[in-house]
Amino acid sequence: MTPVDVLAIRAAVSSVWTRLGIHPDIDRRGPVLLAPFMDTYNLIDVALPGLSRAAVFDHLQAKGITPADVGDEDEDLAGFLFTTPGVGLIFVNASDPIPRQRFTAAHELAHYVLHRDAMGGRVTKADTPAQIELTDEQSDLHERQANRFAVELLMPDDVCRARAEAFRSAYGICPRGPLAYQLAADLLVSREGMRYRLNQLEVGDEPEPRS
Repeated sequence: MTPVDVLAIRAAVSSVWTRLGIHPDIDRRGPVLLAPFMDTYNLIDVALPGLSRAAVFDHLQAKGITPADVGDEDEDLAGFLFTTPGVGLIFVNASDPIPRQRFTAAHELAHYVLHRDAMGGRVTKADTPAQIELTDEQSDLHERQANRFAVELLMPDDVCRARAEAFRSAYGICPRGPLAYQLAADLLVSREGMRYRLNQLEVGDEPEPRS
């Protein structure tokens, strides 16, 4: 994404916090709670074990909703966004680790916030985390935007920097690896995702590569 795209995503995340009337609290320990964001947009988070298109179809039918098409019903999924004029359903795979479920939910929330006028139900494939079916260049851009939105929402810039300063104050140094480990546990995200975020922000001390 271009710097303009990144600024737009940050603005969108900020507007979501503003909609709740709050902003990330750098002094609060623990993960960003997704339920308030879901509630404010009238979204329902549905976790189904072994998520597949067939499971989504069956769940919707049990709720009195018959979707026109969910594609190949045998395909395994990580997430699925289904919208109606009155409510949206964000499906996540209950068989996935909690950090991945949270990222998937935030990713699908991003699609709802950013792209709902241009998309209906969309799919996240199980074998490619946080990637939905790509049909054209616009869909590819939507995926990158949704991933960045999820990162900005679940791993807020100010929180990462504040935790790094606290780490440095406590130990005199702030190596990026241990900081990522600590922050991943605190924010309930994957260590790989947290390390990527810290690299992106250039937060923490990165050791010089060995020659």
